[in-house]
Amino acid sequence: MKGCFSKISILIFSGIAISLSNGCTAVENQYLAKLPFFEAKSDIVPGLDPPSLRKKIIEEKGTKGANAPQDEREILVAQLMYEYKTSPDPNMRRAAVDALAKIPHQDRDRFLKEILRDDNPFVRMSALEALGKTYSSGLPELIHLLVDRAKLDTDRDVRLTSVRILGDVSPNHKKESKLSQEELSLRESVVLELGNLLQDRVPAVRYEAMLSLHKITGKDYGNNVDRWMQYVRYVKNEVPDLPPRRSLVEKMPTIALPMLK
Repeated sequence: MKGCFSKISILIFSGIAISLSNGCTAVENQYLAKLPFFEAKSDIVPGLDPPSLRKKIIEEKGTKGANAPQDEREILVAQLMYEYKTSPDPNMRRAAVDALAKIPHQDRDRFLKEILRDDNPFVRMSALEALGKTYSSGLPELIHLLVDRAKLDTDRDVRLTSVRILGDVSPNHKKESKLSQEELSLRESVVLELGNLLQDRVPAVRYEAMLSLHKITGKDYGNNVDRWMQYVRYVKNEVPDLPPRRSLVEKMPTIALPMLK
């Protein structure tokens, strides 16, 4: 029985060692190689660049293209789009998207919008993040695009990303005195769209909508969906008064509430 447990311990320890071996140095692997059942793993395939090297090359193109002359930027953007369109690896496609976002180019917005149709949700999220930082075709169009993704995308995390970026890029209360009438109208339309998401079937989307409403309006109704919905109705002129502010007890962390009882 004791020998059985000893063999099991060796197997478990060897398995842990194998799983960690990819992150070890060559010297550490020399010691691991002496363990029973140890087999070193590598991502290097003869004739092919390892993924880590390919990703580094892609990232360097983005860094280089940020300050490159126009003709060189054209070449780098074409290379990145070729990498995106031909790579079956979503990690490489994400790297290409992140690099593309760094390069000023007249077709960058169009390319990133096309990438929003990618099959992989993480690639779509990278494209949304890039559009939120670099979009140059006007704020109303960007907001329309984000609202569309928040409503229609099939992946929850992509929708959450869209709602979060809506809160980041929309005209907000901090600059209210400087906003034009067009910007005020745009902000109101975003508030109404986020108000619709307060009734979404996904709890995380409702929560993210409340966070974005807080960023845009400066109102603090916490996680109280009913109060936020009343605020949206107020914006629509459906109710005459704003909802009441949160009390001090409501603002305190939940963990502190037992001490008040």
